[in-house]
Amino acid sequence: MGSSRRDLSWALGAAFILACAGVLVTALRLPGFVLALLLLLGFATLRTRMGADPEVAALRASLGIARDDIADVLAEFDELLHGLTPEAVADRTLHFPALADPSTTNPVIQDFHLRAAAAQRFVARIDAHCASHDLDRGKLEKLIAIADERALALAASWKDARRAARELGSA
Repeated sequence: MGSSRRDLSWALGAAFILACAGVLVTALRLPGFVLALLLLLGFATLRTRMGADPEVAALRASLGIARDDIADVLAEFDELLHGLTPEAVADRTLHFPALADPSTTNPVIQDFHLRAAAAQRFVARIDAHCASHDLDRGKLEKLIAIADERALALAASWKDARRAARELGSA
């Protein structure tokens, strides 16, 4: 069932429930009011439990996966910059010192630093978008396409920056 048909069904159901509630209140007064309240609460509960569109839920999950791909690369970079494990310290000081230097002149590493900063802002925006429930299928598909593109570009830039930093570190 399409989104517009589902919305129409819910609207017709709500109109029917309101009409029944009105008849109950008119015919039975106070007991009718109590029954109408129960009827409205039941409908509201049903609406919240069954109102979620499975396609939108799947698209939200896909967006979450793309967001996690970006966050994984950012976490690796953060581990390189701030990690306390022996491997992180060795990477930061011996293997990839140029990658940890924000004032490096290497264009490949500078590109990664810019992409990483943009990715952090993008992840924050994705989180804000996912917190709102007004995203429809079209908006989610656009966000997924952008997030996938950015995740691939960031991962490639991370790989290239590590290679460039290793070459600078061994030179």
